[in-house]
Amino acid sequence: MNNKTVSFPLLVSVIVLGGILSSCCTNINTVGDQHFEKDGTLIVDSQGDSVRFSPQVPNKIKFYVEVSGSMNGFFRANAPTQFKADVWRVLTYFSPIANNVTILTNDGSMGQSVPLQNFQTQMNTGAFVSSASTKVPLMIHSITQNLNLNKGEVAVLISDLKYSPVGAAAPHVLLTQYSTDISEILGKFGKAVSLVGATSDYLDKGGNVLTKKSPYYFLILGNPQEVAYIRNGISTLLENNGSFIDNIESGFNFGAPTYSFGIPDNCYQMNDEDPTFVDFDPGSSDTCIVKLNVNLENYRWAVTQEDVFKEAFKYKTLYGSNVSIGTIGFDVQNITGEEKQLERKAIATVELKVYDMAMESEVIEWSLQLPDLDITKFSPYLNAKDENDVTKSYSLEDFIKGMFYGGVINKPLKSNYILISQNS
Repeated sequence: MNNKTVSFPLLVSVIVLGGILSSCCTNINTVGDQHFEKDGTLIVDSQGDSVRFSPQVPNKIKFYVEVSGSMNGFFRANAPTQFKADVWRVLTYFSPIANNVTILTNDGSMGQSVPLQNFQTQMNTGAFVSSASTKVPLMIHSITQNLNLNKGEVAVLISDLKYSPVGAAAPHVLLTQYSTDISEILGKFGKAVSLVGATSDYLDKGGNVLTKKSPYYFLILGNPQEVAYIRNGISTLLENNGSFIDNIESGFNFGAPTYSFGIPDNCYQMNDEDPTFVDFDPGSSDTCIVKLNVNLENYRWAVTQEDVFKEAFKYKTLYGSNVSIGTIGFDVQNITGEEKQLERKAIATVELKVYDMAMESEVIEWSLQLPDLDITKFSPYLNAKDENDVTKSYSLEDFIKGMFYGGVINKPLKSNYILISQNS
């Protein structure tokens, strides 16, 4: 057997050539974008910005029900209303983590706590018909003071939220200060707030229907992940019964949207973990299509409407290529059951079309600008001229203003990035 000696110049050439080939094969991020390694691996933010938001079941729900004169039409003795059906459905569904219901007294402080079965009987037989006035700021202040967030508690107030400070000093002046008072209370609370609207038939003293759609609300307060879970649950139960209006919320920090990918066209996803697509061949087709699945279950439900989503979805390329949106599809499912934990599935699938690539690789930056202040579906129930108008919510617009003042606004969502490369 002959031993052959490789000359030093040849050896150097082989090493250099091997290094060049290795560099070519691993240089996916040819534009040197800061969000990716050279080999196309996504760089995880060391400051924790990549932590993803996810709804979470609370340890306990504290339910509160307002008892006042304006609520009487929902509580008429021995008469069925949609309100009674929906409230009992919500209480029953969440009964494993809610033992009782607290009745709020006239001055807004804590009243008696009633076991669920006792509450059902009292609600059905008219025990809650009252002549009291509604003092919303005092109610919410009392609720927030009695909530232990460190133990995973969430509060849910069931009320028509009609602020009527009858008997207080200078009631008309208090009404002009309503949004400021709500803002101060929620600002000090400093956590998430979600307002879920519903409608019910409303009965007069004789049991006659005054309107088929009188608005009332579930106001949810607590830690953001837990509020999001309860918001999805209550909204689902109301929607199943045909009484859901909409939900709005403040005090959330969602981080960046969560996502996955479908099968792309004219490129390949590098692996299951990274938002990186390789082997884009402009010679085969000028366009690379990435199918992005955006998870929407974290957010208020309006964003699953196509027109709202199109306005919310923000995207651009960073290095001069063109990008446009193709088809948009939605998969929205709300699943409930006695043996199955409540689950909301809401996915928007967006075709991102990249073409006229200016360089060997490109990066798409995308995020969502949520419709925080879009109250279109609440509009029919706003601007009541008279607190006795049972078709509208007197002073609700001032309450909504208060929700978004005082430092409790939602933080803008952070961006995600997709790398597309001609190399592999």
